[in-house]
Amino acid sequence: MAKEKNGKNRILLFEDSDIFADMVLEFLNAEGYETERAENGLEGIKKVHSFLPELIISDIEMPLFKGYQSTRLLKSRPSTRNIPVIMFTSLGETKDRFWGELSGADYYIEKAPENFSLLLEQMEKLLSEKREIDFEQIKREARRINDNSLIEMVNNLLDNKLYQTTLIGLLTDLSCRLSSLEETLRGVFDLLTNLCQAEIASIMIKDDDNSLLVYNYNNAGFNEEISADFKAITIADFNTRFSDYKVINHESLELKNDEQETKKLENNKRIESYIMIPLASGGIEFATMHIGTTIKEYFSPIILENLNVFLSSAAPIIANALRLKQMELLQKKTRAAFARYVPIDVMDEIIKKSSTQSTQSETRVVTILFSDIRSFTSISENTPAQELVNFLNRYFSLMGYQITSEGGNIDKFIGDAIMAIFGAPKSLDNSSASALKAALRMVASLATLDVSGIHLPEQGFATGIGLNCGECVVGNIGFQDKLDYTVIGDTVNLASRVEGVTKYYRQPIIVTENIYNDARGEFIFRKADSVRVVGKDHPVALYTVYACWDGEEEEGIPGSLIIDRESLDQYNKGLQLYTIAEFKTAKQYFSKALEINKKKGRNDYLSSLYLSRISEFEKNPPPKDWDATITMTEK
Repeated sequence: MAKEKNGKNRILLFEDSDIFADMVLEFLNAEGYETERAENGLEGIKKVHSFLPELIISDIEMPLFKGYQSTRLLKSRPSTRNIPVIMFTSLGETKDRFWGELSGADYYIEKAPENFSLLLEQMEKLLSEKREIDFEQIKREARRINDNSLIEMVNNLLDNKLYQTTLIGLLTDLSCRLSSLEETLRGVFDLLTNLCQAEIASIMIKDDDNSLLVYNYNNAGFNEEISADFKAITIADFNTRFSDYKVINHESLELKNDEQETKKLENNKRIESYIMIPLASGGIEFATMHIGTTIKEYFSPIILENLNVFLSSAAPIIANALRLKQMELLQKKTRAAFARYVPIDVMDEIIKKSSTQSTQSETRVVTILFSDIRSFTSISENTPAQELVNFLNRYFSLMGYQITSEGGNIDKFIGDAIMAIFGAPKSLDNSSASALKAALRMVASLATLDVSGIHLPEQGFATGIGLNCGECVVGNIGFQDKLDYTVIGDTVNLASRVEGVTKYYRQPIIVTENIYNDARGEFIFRKADSVRVVGKDHPVALYTVYACWDGEEEEGIPGSLIIDRESLDQYNKGLQLYTIAEFKTAKQYFSKALEINKKKGRNDYLSSLYLSRISEFEKNPPPKDWDATITMTEK
C-alpha cells in the first residue's frame, strides 16, 4: 500500500545521466520523498527488489536494458505490476511513445526541467490511487534475482517478430561482408550461438561432383569422444535425408573463433538435445544444419520458430558463398587449363588490359525503367519479416523474368523498387519498344503473383512503372576494387520522377514523350498531361500506354491495359480543346469519354481529373499566359 506523502514515499529513478539524475533527485528530496537511483535498467530491476519503491521514474534510452524493456518485465510479474511507472524521457518520437505505452507504463512525460511540476502532479495522482503492492513477495523473489535470470526474463518478453527481424538484419549485414564460405559460416555460427544454446553445431553441404563439405563448430569445447559421437549422428542424419546423394569426396573443417583457439577440449558433459534442420535455396535443399546442447528438452516451439526463420534467411547467403567458392575453383581450373596453351605472362597481360578497359565508359541512347510497389510501407509494417522477404523474392523473380525476356538488364533493386536498362550493355533495335513490352508484361503478370502471407492495403496490390529514353553515360563506375556497370545522367533522373507521378495519375505505366516518339506506331498511347516534374524547369509531356483495344483483348490482359477506341477519341478531342482553354466544349468531350468507360465498368481517372480541373477553372479562370502545364511539388 502506498504511503501518504509526509510518510516519505519511496521513489526509484532509472536514469543514466548523472547531471539530470542529480536534478531530479534534488527536486524529489525537496518535495519530501525518499529516493534511490539506478544507472541502467538491469540495476533498476535489482533495486526494485531491494529498495521496494512505491513509484518508478524511468528514462527510455539506457545501457543494458532500455526503459521499456525493464518496465515491460516489471509489469509482467504479479508482484511488481502494480508499481506505477512514469516514463520521463527526452525521446519524443512516436515510436518511443509507442514502446513506452506498449510496455505498460502508466504515464509518459518528455524530459525537461520545466516539466518537473507536471511530473510531481502525476506522481501525486498515481500515489493517491493506493495500489496494493505485494512487497513481501518482492522480498522473497529478490533471492532469485541475478544478471542471468533477468536477461533470460527480458529476452522471453521481447517481441518475437522484432527479434526475428533483428536476426535477419544481422544476416543481411553479414551478406554485405561476404568474403569466403568459411568466413560466412563462421559468422552464421556466431549468430547462431546468440540465438540459442548451440554448444556444438555442424553444417553439411552438397558440393559439385558429389562432394560433401562439412564444417564443425565446437563452441562448448567438448572432448574428442563426444565430438566424434556428435559427428557420427550428423553424418547418419545427412545420409538419411539425402539417401540418393552418393558422396565421393569428403572435406571436413573445424571452425573456431578467437576464444575457441585457446579453449581446451575437456568438456565431457552429455549432449541431451539435438536437432537437424535442412537448408534450401531456390526451393532445393542443399545442406543440413545440426545443433546440439547439454540442456534437456531444449528445442521448444519458440526456439524452433526462431531457428527456422534464421536458417531460412541464412540459407541463400550460404548458397551464394558456396557459389562464389565454386566460381573461384572454376577460375583456378580454367586458368590452369589455359596455361597449357597460353604462357602465364601473356594471360596476365590480357587480364591486365581487360581490367584497364573495364573502367572506360561511353555515351549511349538507352531506355530506363523504374518500377515501385504502391503502399509498400504499409505492407512492410503489417507483414512478418520472413513473409515479406519471401514475397519480395517471388515478386522480383516474376518482374525480373519479364524484363530480361525483352532484352532488359536489371541494374539494381532499391528496396522494393527496380531499375532496369534497355539498350546496354546489349544493343537493341528499339530500346523504347522493348521496355514498353516489358512494362506491359510486368503489369499483366501481377495477376499471377502469389501474395499469400502479406497484408495488402485496402486498394489491393499494385505497382507503378515509369519509362524514359535518351543519352546516358554507360559503363563501369566505381574504383579498381569495386565497379558497378550502370548508367548515370538526366535521362535516369527523369525516368525516376516519371515513375513517381504514376501515383498522382493513378496509372500503372507512364512514359515520356521520348518514348512516345520512338514507339508511337507500335503501341496505343494516351496523353496524360504536360508537367514540370521536381527538379526540372522545362515541361515534359507524359503518356499512358495500353496493350490493346476494347473488344480485341486476349486472355490475361487486365482492364487497366485496355482502352475503348471511342472513349480515347473523345478524350483526345477534349484534351486538345482544354490546352487552348476552350473549357466548356472540352468538358463535353471528357464527360462523354467518362460515360463510355463507366458503361464498360472501367475507371477513367484521367477524364475525371480534367473535369475536376475545368470545374475549378470555371470558378477561377487561369492567367492569360497559362500553358496547360502543371508543376509537380513532390517526387
